[in-house]
Amino acid sequence: MKMKNLTFVVCLFMSFQLFSQAQAEVTKENICKGAAISVVANVKPFIENGFSKSEILVMGKELVKEVIKDAPAKAYDLLKAKKSRDEVIEILYKDFMKLDEKTVLNFLLKPDNDDFDDEEDDY
Repeated sequence: MKMKNLTFVVCLFMSFQLFSQAQAEVTKENICKGAAISVVANVKPFIENGFSKSEILVMGKELVKEVIKDAPAKAYDLLKAKKSRDEVIEILYKDFMKLDEKTVLNFLLKPDNDDFDDEEDDY
């Protein structure tokens, strides 16, 4: 169980780092692209390591907000159907772009509250 948690944390860190290194400008397109990349980056390694769909979906719930709660399942199904990583990212991106701008600008990924707590301690 500890290896699963470690793998999840590493993938989550990498995807947030990719998301944060995207263009500094906050636009609907950037948010949707970052969210799509993040979802795929968190699902694909677990598939490759033999995790079940239910295990991946439980961990995926911790990553995304309610409005895109089905994205990890869709990514899983598409990747299992032998779609490439880039194809799945593009499909999710198009799905996310259909959301209204207000929803997207409130971000699609759940923030890590521990990061915010650490920043407060520095002041």
